[in-house]
Order: sequence, then C-alpha cells, then structure tokens
Amino acid sequence: MIRLKDFWQKIKAELLTDKDVVLALIVEKKGSAPRGVGAHMLILQDGTTVDTIGGGILEHLAVEKAKVNLVQKKSSIEDFSLNNKTAAQIGMVCGGQIKVLLQYLNKKDLPQIETAINLLENGQKFIVKIAWKNQMNEFDFTILAKEDKELKHKSSLEINADGGMYLEKFKQNPTVYLFGGGYVAQEVAKLLPDLEFDYAIIEERGEFANKKYFPKARDIIITQYEDFSSKVKIAKTDFAVAITSGHEKDTIVLEQLLKIKPAYIGAIGSRHKKAYVEKYLQQHGFDEAQIKSIVMPIGIDIKAETPAEIAISIVAQLIQKRAQ
Repeated sequence: MIRLKDFWQKIKAELLTDKDVVLALIVEKKGSAPRGVGAHMLILQDGTTVDTIGGGILEHLAVEKAKVNLVQKKSSIEDFSLNNKTAAQIGMVCGGQIKVLLQYLNKKDLPQIETAINLLENGQKFIVKIAWKNQMNEFDFTILAKEDKELKHKSSLEINADGGMYLEKFKQNPTVYLFGGGYVAQEVAKLLPDLEFDYAIIEERGEFANKKYFPKARDIIITQYEDFSSKVKIAKTDFAVAITSGHEKDTIVLEQLLKIKPAYIGAIGSRHKKAYVEKYLQQHGFDEAQIKSIVMPIGIDIKAETPAEIAISIVAQLIQKRAQ
C-alpha cells in the first residue's frame, strides 16, 4: 500500500506519458471479503498493479477485465461472485458478492487528477464522482472538492435501470508526529509507512534523531521540546505521540499539543505518571475536558511489554482513530 498522494501522482505520471490506466474501486460488498468498499487499485497497461483490492482470485479477475477495458478504451462495473472454493484462495471465510467499478482513464482526465492532487497537497478532502448511462456506455469521472457536495458516509452507490452513480470521499492520511526517538519510537516508525502513514520525528538528542533509526521519516527535527511549536506546523488532522525520555519532557510536549489541538494526542503513561501529568496541566490552566482528550496510557490493551509489542498496540490505536 502506498500513500494516497503518491497513488494519484502515479496516475498522473502514467497519463502524462500517454499510458492509459484503469482505476479499480470496490463499490459494494456482500458477505466476507479481505477488503471493503473504498478499497482501490490502479491497473497499468502492462497488467501490473499499484495498491490492492484484496489480492488473490478477486484481484486476478479484476485485472483481466481491466486489460480488456484498456484495449477497448472503456469503463465498466463488474460483479464478481466468489464461491467457497475461490473464496478460500483469498482468505475469505465464505463466498461473497463484490462489485468493482473499473474506471478507464486517459490523458483527457489529467485536469481531474491534478485537481485531486492539489486538494491533497492542501490538506483537503475530495469526492470522486463517477456517473454512467447504460444505453450510451459512458462513464463520467469528476473530482469534487468536499465543500461542493456533502456526503454523509464514506461512499454512496446508486444503480437504476438507466445507469448509476458512485461517490466516495478521499482524504490524505494524517501525519504522525513522534516526540522522542528511543526504542519504542523506532519500532512504531517501522510499522507506519506500510500502513500509509507519514511520520516525523521531533527529538532533542541528535544521536537518536537521524536517518539510521528513521529512514522513512518525512522530517527529522532536532529541537528543545519547549521550542518545537515554533518550528513544526502540526495540522488539526494530524496525530501526535509523546514518547520522550521521561515524564517531565512528555508533559512539556503535551502542554503545547493541547494548545495546537491535533486530532489525536497520546502518551505512554503509568498510573503515577498520569496523575503527575494531570495535576501539572490543571495547575497550568487546562480544564478537565482538555486533559481527558489525551489518550494516556496510549495504545490498545494487549498486555504489551517489549518495545515492539508496545509499538503494535500504539499503531493499532492510530489505525482505529483514523477509521473513525
């Protein structure tokens, strides 16, 4: 899996070289399936793919149909019925009914793709709108700014005798700001890129804040924690994880984060540390609601003990928060 912006940049790069592509979207699922509605994949002219809609026989069938669409220069919506035998090949408990929209894209779609990329770069959400008419076999592909059309749920599918329309919200995944570069942070950083999270490291100690430990970091900032807010721009949609070298430094970080108000603030904390932090923040003017917005102790309770186990519990919670 790759970052959402990179996915759309890949579409742009292919179209700029006159290589048509097919965008595959799962638009409906009944029964079990490895991935749900909104899973997306890009099929290139040579049959290779970018990202995944679940792998196995489902993906194979979608790619084979997409190859036909590329030759015929058309889009289609396909129903794949997976019986128990084929379902087993992709890890499904039982067969499912999956509807996949295969949207053919060529150079004329570049303005729409560029709109999507620009919105992502500005931290904005957008909606993919695909409408089609059965009689004319035409699929209209449009990118809408979220403000142009409100969508209550992540996606919407309408099909009637004349055709149909599919709408889906897309948004750039939050950047995870890791405060501290110790063993837990290093283990967390190993997991984030494959889950489509960007991450940045903020650390006082230069010996920990380097590419050796964080090769895929978007940014590594060496600064005193008291000064980080003047050097780092954290968006309201981003996540922040305080795992510094001690509870006093964590508290300094948390005090500033409560003023910035990112979407998620988490900190490692024992009962003693939590009491210390809460008392400190109360004394510095923060109310109960603000203090309770900090997730401490961070992570899903899986009885984790080692840095690698703690990292799994933390990242699992970040995934959970992202899905909300």
